[in-house]
Amino acid sequence: MRSTIKNSIFHLSKYLGLFALSRWLLRNKVRVLCYHGFTTKDEHLNVPGLFIEPQEFAKRMNYLKHKGYKVIGLEQAYQDIEQGVRQQDRVVITIDDGYVSVLRKAAPIMKEYNYPSTLYLTSYFFDKDCPVFTLAVNYMFWKTKVTEADFASLGIPALSNYKNCQLSKENKNKVSILIKEYGQPLKGNEKRVALLKTLGDILQVDYQQLNQDRLFNLVTKQELEQLEQCGVDIQLHTHRHTFPIDEEIAHKEIQDNKLVVNPLLGAPMTHFCYPSGVWSTRHWEVLEKENIKTATTCQTGFVDENSPKFAWPRILDSSRVSQIEFEAEVSGFNELLRMARS
Repeated sequence: MRSTIKNSIFHLSKYLGLFALSRWLLRNKVRVLCYHGFTTKDEHLNVPGLFIEPQEFAKRMNYLKHKGYKVIGLEQAYQDIEQGVRQQDRVVITIDDGYVSVLRKAAPIMKEYNYPSTLYLTSYFFDKDCPVFTLAVNYMFWKTKVTEADFASLGIPALSNYKNCQLSKENKNKVSILIKEYGQPLKGNEKRVALLKTLGDILQVDYQQLNQDRLFNLVTKQELEQLEQCGVDIQLHTHRHTFPIDEEIAHKEIQDNKLVVNPLLGAPMTHFCYPSGVWSTRHWEVLEKENIKTATTCQTGFVDENSPKFAWPRILDSSRVSQIEFEAEVSGFNELLRMARS
């Protein structure tokens, strides 16, 4: 109900010309869009905040073209800000993580419109024949149709008493958390894969099919080359998708990310995206020492010369966002509302 009312207000505001007015008032600011994955099967139903259907993404790109927005690369946006260049209606497309769907679904659409983009690639699951562990666990619990399961057979101490567990929503959430807490620290990806296979057997969700579909798998080295050929710029997103305050560990996350990915690229990676949008000003010294030019967050907003280079805001888009909500963000109407409230 609330969403319907909000969308009705947006439609009325657009009809009254407030979207056009907002766009003109904020014409010299840069809009940085943020995407993650693109649906190949049913990912947007499982994780609506991370995935978007390709037809919806194509609709967004078509809107940018027909409304006359100028899609530019991240590096050009950085140079514009540094040099005080003011061009109207600039948009930057960024994509986090590096799921295979970026190549399969998004890249052909962006190539059709000749739009540059930036992919922030996290590298631990890069070039591996397996899905991201936490997302695979969540998907299996979402997908299963069993109502009772024996989780003691997983060999996880915290689940030793879960032999005849009723799969209520609460229990699914509790058990999945315990499995992820146990599996994430495991050394050697083979152990996590074995755990996923056993969990799949328990929940009657085919792990082999999930891995074959590559719903939550990252790109391979060959696919990374194909992305570059499509005009996708590859940048930093840490190695293990974590960026602690601890300076030594933070440096290692960036250095390991560079070590895995940079030798495959034609130019050094100099732009960064905070994993999960978690950041602090205490990170900035680390980024400075690593010669990072910009760092993007998951905070909503526009970029201009007053934006800290290590805290660029973005506009998050996914299947949760309706077309009129997207237009409200890109036009700047929502940004003006946020400025008024603050």
